[in-house]
Amino acid sequence: MLDQIFAPIQYQIARFETRLEEIMTASDVGGIQEMAYHAVKNRGRRFRPALAFLTAQAVGECSDTVIDAAVGVEIIQTASLIHDDVIDNAETRRGADVLHLQWGNRAAILMGDFLFAKSMQVLVGLNSLQVMDATTHAIQRVVEGEILEGEISSSGEASLYFRMINQKTASLLALACELGAILGKGSPNQIARMASFGSEIGVAFQITDDVLDLMGSANNMGKPTGNDLREKKLTLPLIRALANCKNGEAVHIRNKVLNGVESDSDWREVIRFVQRYRGVEAAREEARSYAQSALKSLNALHSSSARDALALAVQHVVERDQ
Repeated sequence: MLDQIFAPIQYQIARFETRLEEIMTASDVGGIQEMAYHAVKNRGRRFRPALAFLTAQAVGECSDTVIDAAVGVEIIQTASLIHDDVIDNAETRRGADVLHLQWGNRAAILMGDFLFAKSMQVLVGLNSLQVMDATTHAIQRVVEGEILEGEISSSGEASLYFRMINQKTASLLALACELGAILGKGSPNQIARMASFGSEIGVAFQITDDVLDLMGSANNMGKPTGNDLREKKLTLPLIRALANCKNGEAVHIRNKVLNGVESDSDWREVIRFVQRYRGVEAAREEARSYAQSALKSLNALHSSSARDALALAVQHVVERDQ
């Protein structure tokens, strides 16, 4: 399915990879270059740039300005992940050591700051107030979402969880689609609908990610599963299972997670609880609901191979196993 999604944008992805490395490693400070090469080498799925390119194609044209916009968004994402890994004291990402394990927290935080500055340089170069307005709002929402994440454990409210992932995860996917529509010269309605599309697919993506963190394979995920439990995070499968349980077991499991799930036996106990009270099924159903909303947003686009690829991207998000 991924091959079909990326088929219409092979040229843009190749140009994107070249520009990303050029921009991220452009420094005469050797340490920055080393850390940047580490970050570039540890590449992700390229889902955000793919959405930007497909959106631009679907509304009009995908010019070099869209490639630079996608580079800017991906650098913001990279910077936020570097900071995230320090905050979470993570050890691996996509199967490789995280940056702060090799260079230390101080260097990692400064590298994240450097990359945020780099992203602004790229995006300012597009000479679009509309692009910068959308970008600064997205960055603000990402930071707010990061702060909200710390409040979920104390409340366990589903509404707070959805607010958090809307801001922390979905904001940059929405930004990628919005910038693709702006620079692809879409209509105001198309720009608004594609921003909504990115937000909806982003929420579905994060819910699926949270399910896979509980139930997926570490080999497929490129990181240890069960990380959310070990980091005392209440994600949607657990939140829904806790709500479905009407006896004292819910209090016991919640306290166990908030105190930190350390042993394999504790981890298995929580997994069995989530399965018994249908937390995974409830979460997957909500991911599918957001996916359906994303598909409806595509009604703003004319029929094209790019629109078809965007619809496939929605399907991939809810069916993926990594």
